[in-house]
Amino acid sequence: MVNVSFLSAHVLEQFLIQARLTRAVASLRLQKANSRLLGDLRIHSFRAGSTLELSGLHARDLVPVEGTPVTLTILLGDEVLSLESELLAPIQDEEGHTLLHLRWPHEPAHLHRRRDMRVAGPDQSPLKVRVTLGDRKLEALLVNLTETGVGLAFEEALMVDLHAAVEIDAELPDGAILHCPGEVRHLNFLEGQDYPTRLGIVLHPLPGTDLEPIHRFIQARRTDRSHSTAR
Repeated sequence: MVNVSFLSAHVLEQFLIQARLTRAVASLRLQKANSRLLGDLRIHSFRAGSTLELSGLHARDLVPVEGTPVTLTILLGDEVLSLESELLAPIQDEEGHTLLHLRWPHEPAHLHRRRDMRVAGPDQSPLKVRVTLGDRKLEALLVNLTETGVGLAFEEALMVDLHAAVEIDAELPDGAILHCPGEVRHLNFLEGQDYPTRLGIVLHPLPGTDLEPIHRFIQARRTDRSHSTAR
């Protein structure tokens, strides 16, 4: 069960101040345009009760159309804030960079604990991944993913040593490839499940590994969960 809190206007303002000062990561889910996601954003500025500006657009990102309804998600420590808004015409900062310009939300913002937010919940299909474990290559379902680890479910029963090395390969929904070594830290067996063997893996990305695809995927799933639990 995900615990949801509704923020007062004052608490929302204080949360946004902290998010701006700490450069907390934000993402924006466009509720139209096939639910496109813009990630790795930051709070640039805001005027309580009026507007909110986001920086961090990449050169490859298309500026969304004015009037598009959006869901904004902000990760601050162990807390995940989500709010519904609408895009206004983009503006530019003093250096000429494009800022996303949002209308101040009319509905209360929602606050979740980050540990409660699963990237694959009952209403979200897990990803299929390929796992190399020693000389074996196995198929598994990725049922949980954070910035530091994954939860995997296997159809077959496995005997795996703790701290065993694994390699994980998956194609994320946006086409990005996830390839990362890891280490088994947890093993469990759930009797009666279609995929009863569960492994908890701590990721050990190699130097120079581009983790942005993972961050974008996590932000997208958390945004989906925030949106669905808010309904």
